[in-house]
Amino acid sequence: MKGLWSAETSTPQKWLICIFMLVMLGALVPMFSRGFVPSDAWQLQALYLSLVLTALGLLWLRVLYRRGQWKPAGPWLDYGPIKRILMIPLCLAFWLLVLWLNLAGTLPKAYNAVMGVEVQSQSSAMKKRSSGKYSCHYQLKLPEVHYLFFEFCIDEQAFEQLPDGPMPARITARQSYFGDSIDSVALAVPKEKN
Repeated sequence: MKGLWSAETSTPQKWLICIFMLVMLGALVPMFSRGFVPSDAWQLQALYLSLVLTALGLLWLRVLYRRGQWKPAGPWLDYGPIKRILMIPLCLAFWLLVLWLNLAGTLPKAYNAVMGVEVQSQSSAMKKRSSGKYSCHYQLKLPEVHYLFFEFCIDEQAFEQLPDGPMPARITARQSYFGDSIDSVALAVPKEKN
């Protein structure tokens, strides 16, 4: 761990670094594992909880700073007063987003994997082509899902065989209060008439 802090770093500052690293790593889960859809109610609650945790974190930083157990490091020391004032809201917004990703996506996804109940529902699906650099290019879009990090990927051959427009679908998912982990989408594709 010597690469993360110097020898004179205080124990509380080491804890801050570890918490920061864990939260940053946790925020990557919703970006790379896109089958979980948090419920609308939980997304809002996660936002409020993120705001509270950010405020508590700021209070903790202030207490540690006044005790001499935490001090800013890195490029922060080279910034002038105006740049520091401008950077504070940007840093807070970034931290709020990262906390929200953990609370709305990562932790509920882990909970669903262990405690979720398997459910099936009827819906419709449409094929969707994506051009994003980090997203899959062939997807199924579910009209009731409005979550930025959800993708249900299919291969190119299956994509080309599907008709345009909505198709009836049976969705299998693991569900809890926090949301749904969508496992499969079975399509009922109408057969073409000859």
